[in-house]
Amino acid sequence: MVQLFPRRVERPMTDLFGELAELLVQTTDTHSKLLGHGYRERTRIAPKLHEESTRAEELCRRISQRLAQSLITPYEAELLYDLALTIADTVDSMEHTAELLVLSRVGALPTPLLEAAKGIERAAELTVAATWTLHRVRDLGEYYPQIRKLKRQGDRLVRQSLAELYGRGGAVTELLPLHDITESIGRTIALQEHIARLADLLRVKDA
Repeated sequence: MVQLFPRRVERPMTDLFGELAELLVQTTDTHSKLLGHGYRERTRIAPKLHEESTRAEELCRRISQRLAQSLITPYEAELLYDLALTIADTVDSMEHTAELLVLSRVGALPTPLLEAAKGIERAAELTVAATWTLHRVRDLGEYYPQIRKLKRQGDRLVRQSLAELYGRGGAVTELLPLHDITESIGRTIALQEHIARLADLLRVKDA
């Protein structure tokens, strides 16, 4: 079995991926709180999402530097870098949702979106566990299938939210912001599936 992380860089590399995944978990928690509150609390919570997004970008930069010093193949390095970038993009996607919520000043969100946020949290928890096995990717096991299941559930909740939105009608100025917020949450769900797919490609490559 090929070791993705040579011993001389194994601990720092896995630590950085673990830190990035832990940041993802923190962000999903912040994201859920923001979705569940009203405008005033959202304005207080939103800056934290910006801080987390900035931190994720910094961790990606450090990971890219570690990869440049590692002895792994270019293919593996590219997958790992894409993995880190996609985690950071997921954090950024949640910040984008926060910006839309604050700028549009929408009120309570449809219940399906709050349920989708819980699925996003669960996917982040699974991603943390997956990063612990990146140095032995054959142990990733059911990570990708579990995320795929969560994505299907999340996509269904997003569709339900859109159906509720258009079913109740209203002015376009009210519907459009909610549509954009729903689409942004859907993008976060899709990015989490992409994280898992990249990790699974590493597993397949090492099989």
